[in-house]
Amino acid sequence: MIQRRTLLALATACATLSLSARARAGAGQPVRVAGGWRMHGRDYQVGALQVHWDEARIDIESAVTVPSRPHAVVPEAGGGFMAVATRPGTWMLRVDAGGRVVQQVAMADEGDARTLDGHVIASRDGQWLYTGETDRRTGEGWVSVRDARNLRKVNQFRTGGIDPHQILVADDGMLLVANGGIPRTPTGGKRDLDQMDPVLVRLNPGSGEVLGEWKLPDRRLSPHHIAWNQPAQPGQRRLLGIGLQAEHDNPAQRREAPLLAVWDGQRLSIPRQPVVEGYAGDVAAGPDGGFVLTAQYANRIVLWRPDHPEELTPIGQIQNPCGLWPLEGAQGVIAGGGLGLARWHARDPGRMLRWPAGLSADNHWAVLAA
Repeated sequence: MIQRRTLLALATACATLSLSARARAGAGQPVRVAGGWRMHGRDYQVGALQVHWDEARIDIESAVTVPSRPHAVVPEAGGGFMAVATRPGTWMLRVDAGGRVVQQVAMADEGDARTLDGHVIASRDGQWLYTGETDRRTGEGWVSVRDARNLRKVNQFRTGGIDPHQILVADDGMLLVANGGIPRTPTGGKRDLDQMDPVLVRLNPGSGEVLGEWKLPDRRLSPHHIAWNQPAQPGQRRLLGIGLQAEHDNPAQRREAPLLAVWDGQRLSIPRQPVVEGYAGDVAAGPDGGFVLTAQYANRIVLWRPDHPEELTPIGQIQNPCGLWPLEGAQGVIAGGGLGLARWHARDPGRMLRWPAGLSADNHWAVLAA
């Protein structure tokens, strides 16, 4: 068993999981999660797993083979989910609670030479889906607005940057887009890093109007994954945590680069923080209004809190950590790796479960309705 503030080492892989208030890891009934993986080093699949914390096992509930590597998933009412391909993505699927593909998008059918950048997010009322996309001819980033009933595109607008990755919806319904700013080849590879132009953009999803944009002084710091915190006190302003990935030519600069930037609704800043080798695999809400990050190259999981902004507290050690699953109330996280899931909580003992045989977990996961 894992000690309270130590996570056992896991092999390389990424798995990001999102936990809603209706499901608590480690207690009672098994938790249903959707995500993507590769089986026996061959087939890419998306599907649902059942996580039995009390019985110390994970079972595959359903699986669908997909054409290429999957990235993000989004849970839907009724126990199904949406799944999106990794950049340059060519497909998106809707899977029902029984594991059946009921709708899908093939980007080639839309005829505009765009590819998906790995993420989809629903509007606050659930009526629309927003996908980040890249025009392979120009490199421009786009948001497509899709009817959630049938996945058809009904509107589109530029993201105000290139290499858009994760999109989140704010409390007022506006969009925050993390434009990673990395020029890429048609196959998604990085190129011309001296021309990077990362930017966080706030957009009106009704009109596409750019409502604000924020850049860091160092253009070699690329934002990819973003997360809202859970304020420690009622009435406190929500913060957006931005996991940074350093792309400097000099290895020493990459090692010394920061992991985290914070946006408070007005200002984008980098809190003073210790050196943990400058590459955040993921970011999630953490205790005390803070954020948990995976320092992927330093093999650590760290906690940042706004009341101690100069500190990054180590809370776990994992080989090549990436994805995080925030526990209910942001009081802990699950970290995923090649061997399974490790659980850290501020007040409870740690735990670890292995993946089913042959399963190599991918990036993102989401809790499903039981």
